[in-house]
Amino acid sequence: MKAVIQRVKYSSVSVDDKLINDINKGLCVLIGFEKEDTEDKIEKMAKKISHMRLFGENFSKNVIEIKGEILLIPNFTIPAITKKGTRPNFQNSMEARKAKEFYDKMLKCLNNYIITKNGIFGAMMEVQITNDGPVTIILEV
Repeated sequence: MKAVIQRVKYSSVSVDDKLINDINKGLCVLIGFEKEDTEDKIEKMAKKISHMRLFGENFSKNVIEIKGEILLIPNFTIPAITKKGTRPNFQNSMEARKAKEFYDKMLKCLNNYIITKNGIFGAMMEVQITNDGPVTIILEV
């Protein structure tokens, strides 16, 4: 399970030019699930994302403490293997049906900590990010 976490001033997700969700100050999280991921990793990842100190002076506060939100975007391409050649290999990405289940569980788990809004699993999404910093973290559990 891998996530690209960006601290944002604003982020939104649209499908077919229709706004699906948006947030102001908080985190935009692009999440990718791998074949060997297990459900016990979901809670661990959710807790890590929601409690990671990415705000305030000297990174002293988490998204909960600043009363921010999370925009969670499913992203099949994050687990890509890129070590050889120039074409990404997606053999490590979890199959769609199971990945959708993991995404839904991750969304629910994050919502136990903080307001978390969703993208649309399997859709061609347009994600707008106004990065704050920029602060970008790659997290792997």
